[in-house]
Amino acid sequence: MRHLSVPSAQTQHWLELCRANHWNSNQAGVTRLEDGRNAIPLADTAPNESDPVWSGNPHLELVIQPKAPSHWLDHFDSELAAKYSEALPRSYEVQGDILIVKIEDEVQEYGEMIADAMLTQLPNIRLVCADLGVKGEYRVRELQPLASRDGTVSTRTRIKENGYLLWVDPSAVYFSSRLSNERVETLATAKQLRSHLGQPLVVCDPYAGVGPSMGALLSEIDLVSGCLVGDLNPDAYALLELNIEHLVRRRKDSKGNPSTPLFPMEVACCDAKAWPLEVKNVGTVDLLLVNLPHHSIEHIPALLSLLKTDQTTILRGWAIVERSVIPEKEIEIHDSISSLGGVIEKFTFNEVKGFSTTKSFMCFEVWLNLPA
Repeated sequence: MRHLSVPSAQTQHWLELCRANHWNSNQAGVTRLEDGRNAIPLADTAPNESDPVWSGNPHLELVIQPKAPSHWLDHFDSELAAKYSEALPRSYEVQGDILIVKIEDEVQEYGEMIADAMLTQLPNIRLVCADLGVKGEYRVRELQPLASRDGTVSTRTRIKENGYLLWVDPSAVYFSSRLSNERVETLATAKQLRSHLGQPLVVCDPYAGVGPSMGALLSEIDLVSGCLVGDLNPDAYALLELNIEHLVRRRKDSKGNPSTPLFPMEVACCDAKAWPLEVKNVGTVDLLLVNLPHHSIEHIPALLSLLKTDQTTILRGWAIVERSVIPEKEIEIHDSISSLGGVIEKFTFNEVKGFSTTKSFMCFEVWLNLPA
């Protein structure tokens, strides 16, 4: 390909001149030469080297590797891409080696072609699935496999978040990588409580899903001394057991030695409100996580007896709330604690993100002290 060789300091000037006259080629980028010069790719319509417009700057032929495709559409039929430009997917979600994409009705017949193009562009993806919406008691997504790199269609996969590994299955269990920052904030809160109490914490996460919050907490040295975790969804529980086993096995103390065993330590498949019904669980927890967004606040009264008494503990949770009733929900949380004679030391109730035009996804965090 013909290129214009110019001094590096003049590259921008010559680029602008070539672009203004449509003399540059978009088949390659600017190439750095060894003599302090740059080579600008030229289109066939650009004047010959002898033209005075080049001010004596020479032309040269370079063998340039074509630009690698930068988008899955580069591997898709160009005529179809132009015809259905508004209906083709503009975004997708990746969990581990699985790509999940919504396919509009207008282009459903081209679903396999879309998936094949995505597999071609993204070498780390094993399986592309169409998202058909949520279903069932546990409101998990129905996924339709569209194309597989190796012929397997299992949706179980492993992801890495904040340095730790988790088994997930988007067709059986809810998991959101978008809440990773919330888990980082939970870790920060737990470290503050450990510093305040001067000792590691017993953590309860009764709506744990596959255990992403516990991943963050158990990966921190000398932070957790015991944990009670579970989920009502049997599929989530199966993965939770695998993830907790892995996280516990890799725990180290500050000297790099295996950490002491957790106590208490339990992983259960049960209704969260069943945990306080066992006497052994009452008054054992320093940090209680409540993550059932549509019902978190109404579940608080049934869970508070898990917290230790006569010391600072933390209740941290997430809720989907109509913006118009946020003040009432704050009062409801206050009342749940005051009805037990508890003292609230610190309380925040902040929006994490918008959920709909009228609702917000909120995080509440309460530092409290319950009487014995």
